[in-house]
Amino acid sequence: MFLSHPSEAATKQHDMQKDIFEEPRFLLAAIIDSSEDAIISKDLNGIITSWNQAASRMYGYTAEEIVGQSILRLIPEELYPEEAEILRKLRAGERIEHYETTRIGKSGQRLEVSLTISPVKDSTGRIIGSSKIARDISTRKKMERTLVQSEKLAATGHMAATIAHEINNPLESLLNLVFLARESSPCDSEAHSYLRTAEREIERISHIARQTLGYYRDTGAPCGVSLHDLFQDVLAVYQSKLSARKIAVEYKLEALPLVKASRGELIQVFSNIIANSIDAMDRGGLLGIQATRATGAEREAAEIVIRDQGCGISQANLARIFEPFFTTKSHLGNGIGLWVAKQLVEKHGGRITVTSSTERGSSGTSVLVSIPFVS
Repeated sequence: MFLSHPSEAATKQHDMQKDIFEEPRFLLAAIIDSSEDAIISKDLNGIITSWNQAASRMYGYTAEEIVGQSILRLIPEELYPEEAEILRKLRAGERIEHYETTRIGKSGQRLEVSLTISPVKDSTGRIIGSSKIARDISTRKKMERTLVQSEKLAATGHMAATIAHEINNPLESLLNLVFLARESSPCDSEAHSYLRTAEREIERISHIARQTLGYYRDTGAPCGVSLHDLFQDVLAVYQSKLSARKIAVEYKLEALPLVKASRGELIQVFSNIIANSIDAMDRGGLLGIQATRATGAEREAAEIVIRDQGCGISQANLARIFEPFFTTKSHLGNGIGLWVAKQLVEKHGGRITVTSSTERGSSGTSVLVSIPFVS
């Protein structure tokens, strides 16, 4: 019986593994390279000196591309002062643990990361650089924000129901008084027209209050709505604000079929959009409203574009405008208007998109709402 001898390759591999585990430096290098967290080192001038495979996966740069470059390549420009403070602490021998911040990958994508940074010392105890462990926490932070939004929505819903309960009875009384005043005025008078518009608006508020309270669900099928009539009513409500802000309205509507939606909900959608435009044009300007038939769409639909000449929305904020409670209007807004508008438009099979510019001389925002026609 012959005993088989290990092959030369197997013996060589065994010897290499033995060397790695017997030599602490090799073992440490192997651990760093196999880590799931990005591990980076840099000198006290912020120049990257080492870069493991996880760092390549996280940031997109290979070691050959990034070693020898400034750590600022990974940091958003507005956070440069943060790096200066980190280097100051490292020179003082301080350790930074679980510091949450933002970094930028090779593609330009922003990453939310948690950093642990430690000073690196030479054999004499002199600080010569730092090691950094970075963990991508973007998914976790997104979940946290979603949870916070859910909690805010729940709290807001409870508060809204309480308010709706308190205002429902006065609304009913006010609606009856407006109705009596309208009935007492001549049918062809201007006052009669204003009172009819006021009556519709109060009915809409009452409808929202009853929905908020949960008295009933609006299960009725969407009906045919005339966009021309709808915008006449919405603009009548905002006429005084438009005049006070010296805002001119350019109104162009093609002869379109009826759209399929809830009239009250569409009024809410366009009221939110127009109110935002008015707030954005504190120095006056032109508000354009145009409705056309969509061409080449899967379903026949009306496309309504509302353009203003306001201050515009930055690209960073534009990506978040449909988030609940996000607002660019400080104390003027509560951050739910566009969020509600999006829910209502999509409920009826439509879509809403926003483009904007903050460039001086050509600033403004354009909102496109698409609503299917009655089939």
